Amino acid sequence: MWKNSFLLFVVGALALIGCQKNTTSGFSTKVGIVLDSTVPEDQRNLIDQDLYNLSQLNLSVTSSDLQVLNINSFSGSEMVSWFKTRVSYIVGESFDYSEQAYIVGTVSYRPQIYASTLLDNDFLAQNSLVTIMVNIGSALYRYGKNNSRVLTLDVGGQTLYIKSPRIGVIQIGEGLFTSWSVRNTARDTLANSLIRLSVFFHEARHSDGNGDNVTFPHALCPDWHDYSGNYSCDNSANGPYVVDSIMLKNLRNACTNCSNTEIQTFKAFQADAESRLLPNSTFKDVRPEQIP
Repeated sequence: MWKNSFLLFVVGALALIGCQKNTTSGFSTKVGIVLDSTVPEDQRNLIDQDLYNLSQLNLSVTSSDLQVLNINSFSGSEMVSWFKTRVSYIVGESFDYSEQAYIVGTVSYRPQIYASTLLDNDFLAQNSLVTIMVNIGSALYRYGKNNSRVLTLDVGGQTLYIKSPRIGVIQIGEGLFTSWSVRNTARDTLANSLIRLSVFFHEARHSDGNGDNVTFPHALCPDWHDYSGNYSCDNSANGPYVVDSIMLKNLRNACTNCSNTEIQTFKAFQADAESRLLPNSTFKDVRPEQIP
């Protein structure tokens, strides 16, 4: 998330979790990510195209960028695989996790850590409290871990047991198609599609990590920072905002016919993401934990 604390989202979970309702159906995108029925059709079509655009990438990037994502290339196949390892479902703004999540048991968490299947990311608009996106799956996992609870979540016609931060459910916020875009342009432009992908990858990073760093939670910004007093910073050199900035930098190069205004929007969002990384940040272990 941007500006607000990722942990604050989790803290309120128990008070809101109630009885399960019937599961909602899902729509499978071209790359296999399931969109819950709470995603409106117009947004569904845009996201389907966004993920298809991702699958068509073939960019030349620096070795340091590859190291952060722990991949060999920015080819479409590798980028889709990286994303799908961490995100399986996207739900709409109207999806109410408090009605679809259910506590099914109590357990003493002693998580195991398993390696990524590849080689060994809540998001708010800059100057407002408009939600762009949030990784509700990893937030609920962290809540369960902190409270010794096992939860399930009904999404996309499935009942998911939340036993890892990689449960992979991210939620659209009201600002994804408005605040996080080039001003006064159509939602279906290539520039806006690529900019949205940076959000998806930010949220995907929140599906990683173990121990105290499970879900890669954001850090409190210090007094000297523009976002002082908010959990809007990172102390991980491979955290969500770093992933976000890398995606914006490289996806900008994929927008070969972008206007100057579009390019400057990429650069402005990238600069903001880079400003969130605190001094003396270190690389954190991305391997996700899981409970048996």
